[in-house]
Amino acid sequence: MKEENKRNKWLHIRLTDRELIKLKTNFGETVHDSLSDYSRRILLKKVVVGRYRDTSMQELLKELTTLKRDLHGLATNYNQLAKKMNTATENEITSNRLPVEKLEQSIQVALKQVSRFIDQTAEK
Repeated sequence: MKEENKRNKWLHIRLTDRELIKLKTNFGETVHDSLSDYSRRILLKKVVVGRYRDTSMQELLKELTTLKRDLHGLATNYNQLAKKMNTATENEITSNRLPVEKLEQSIQVALKQVSRFIDQTAEK
């Protein structure tokens, strides 16, 4: 290191507990390696680089997880009804026709939501 860039001077400052906690909290939200470097940048009004958190990816994963859970539940119900219909008598088939139609409508609505979500995500 060049002689002129050598840090051999000290600056002592006093902080309250609250100020120190705030300083360390703000430091934790940056990419800087040391509290000294972070503090020096603040004092000298240099750029402080914060951590970037991609919240859009978290929202995407949350939405996809919800959609997956909903579709899994619908598929399970549909499989149960299909098994019941395959082993049913003619009267049971007639009586179960309405729940099957409602479930098919629910599946169509869920698939439209998935399609809409994919389209919105693709636009972003």
